[in-house]
Amino acid sequence: MVENRRINPLDQYSKPIREETTELSTIFWLNPRDSKKGRLFVPMFDERFPLKFPVKYVYVSEFLVKDNASGNHFHRVKQEILIPLDGAFEIYLEDTRTKIRETLLLTAKEKKAVYVRTGIAHRVVSKEDTGVLLVLTSNHSTLEDEIEYTVA
Repeated sequence: MVENRRINPLDQYSKPIREETTELSTIFWLNPRDSKKGRLFVPMFDERFPLKFPVKYVYVSEFLVKDNASGNHFHRVKQEILIPLDGAFEIYLEDTRTKIRETLLLTAKEKKAVYVRTGIAHRVVSKEDTGVLLVLTSNHSTLEDEIEYTVA
């Protein structure tokens, strides 16, 4: 028996429109659409999002001062997707084994997200007076899995 599936035209917005793999991360371009007059609809996550992990924990990090930094650590277990909701952020990455480094600039206006895998040290710096970062993770936060590591 052939399954009768209806095509939902809104499904296209549930997946990134572009994906770029760098040496240390994967960058996803989210797919916004005009929803109603004067409003933009931007799916941040959908079960069809091309992740390498099931999302088990989600939090928001609110930055209240320009040049405030979070991170300077890596995880052995937890994987993360960082999505700017407001503001601009420099993301500093370093492979703890090879010492390869990358710096990414993410802004809320660009509608991009970055995947940080295990073993990649990361530091996030707010480049505006305020900022909000949504973080999707593969595991709950634990002190044992937050290994301090200074990313220059």
